[in-house]
Amino acid sequence: MFPVPAPDESAADRDWRVRRANMNLWLFRRLAPGADGVYPVRAVTPHECLAIHSFTLMSEEFIATARVPAYEKFLHETGFRAAYAFQKRFLQHLQSHSPLKQWILKSPDHLYALNDLFSVFPDAMIIQTHRNPIDVLKSSMQLVEVLQGLFGRPDRERIQEREAGLLAETMERSMRFRDEHSQLADRFLDLNYFEIVSDPLRTARRIYEHLDRPLTETAIERMRQFIATRSRYQHRRNPTLADLGLDVRTETRRFQNYCRRFGISMQPA
Repeated sequence: MFPVPAPDESAADRDWRVRRANMNLWLFRRLAPGADGVYPVRAVTPHECLAIHSFTLMSEEFIATARVPAYEKFLHETGFRAAYAFQKRFLQHLQSHSPLKQWILKSPDHLYALNDLFSVFPDAMIIQTHRNPIDVLKSSMQLVEVLQGLFGRPDRERIQEREAGLLAETMERSMRFRDEHSQLADRFLDLNYFEIVSDPLRTARRIYEHLDRPLTETAIERMRQFIATRSRYQHRRNPTLADLGLDVRTETRRFQNYCRRFGISMQPA
């Protein structure tokens, strides 16, 4: 939110920027109380790349907060190469006075734009998590409904149709990209969502091994501490398929190819 430091920034100045970001996020949670249960974010926690893309005015973030079909059509026809180029410079700026580290990008929308992603980050490694698409759709519908509720009255039927169509298109585009770029096969690591939930440490070891990165005891201990506290968001009530108006039979047909390819069960959680 405040990426440009003062010329001679001190630790107190950095802390002040963090406090300002936390205050903005606190105000956001007051305006959208349901957002924290769907996607909790704080000033120093991981966040999706869409926030960086938004500085270019070419971001899926705007589509999630308001229904503007002409903008969505423009965005998908134009592509995201310029947004990724800006993101690379943005990350270089953030890292300019720090030790060099591997960058970790995070967003499901990367799968929609793999061509543009690899054009800017040619050495990218993709860790793709596979989950029942109906559960993914439930989650995305909840988030979009909360965000659009900030600016108007969300139309649940339209949100369902748009999110289901985009999710299906994203999966088809990502599979097509992988089929057309077989030379990049070793850049992808496929993980089942339930592997992460049932044995997160084992899954983390698989990721580090795939990236050929050392996994230190310090990192393992931090992961254990995080795993021990991850249940703090589990007590909220999850909406049922009926609550969201989803027809499982209809949605299942959209995702048959994807589920067959990656061995994903379509039984709703």
